[in-house]
Amino acid sequence: MEERLTYRGHENTLFSHDGIHDSQTHLAAPTYFYEQLKQEIALSDRTGEMFSLIRVIFNRSNNQGESVDAKIGAVDILYFSEALKDLTRKQDCVARVGVNECVILIRARASNVEALLSRLLHSHKLTVENTLQISCATVEFAPGEKALTILNRLDAMSLSTR
Repeated sequence: MEERLTYRGHENTLFSHDGIHDSQTHLAAPTYFYEQLKQEIALSDRTGEMFSLIRVIFNRSNNQGESVDAKIGAVDILYFSEALKDLTRKQDCVARVGVNECVILIRARASNVEALLSRLLHSHKLTVENTLQISCATVEFAPGEKALTILNRLDAMSLSTR
């Protein structure tokens, strides 16, 4: 069970019961992300507009930058999530799909996605003062592809690190 912070201030409450946001980070909840993905696939099938998915995983790192099995704390998750929101556009769907895993649905071609991917991999904000190691992978939607197929392709992609 992950640790939770119980106080973020009166104006930015921790808990979200709307089914749209993750209750800890206020990123998109997995169920909302999957609905957005289905809608984006339908839109792409109708209009031909392309989109991509970016998978972002963060782990604790030691001073040498090597990944270790140290537990990721709630503070790390919150700081990482806030930094990720700052680095993406408001219209991008950024979802938390695991304790230390996020997926970004971005309506853009691969060349534009590469710029965002580079920004994510080189951002010092995401590493939370060099305590986290960031890994990313990306896939572009293929016409006629189903949600499960693109998600499986994304999971199979090798992760890039800095």
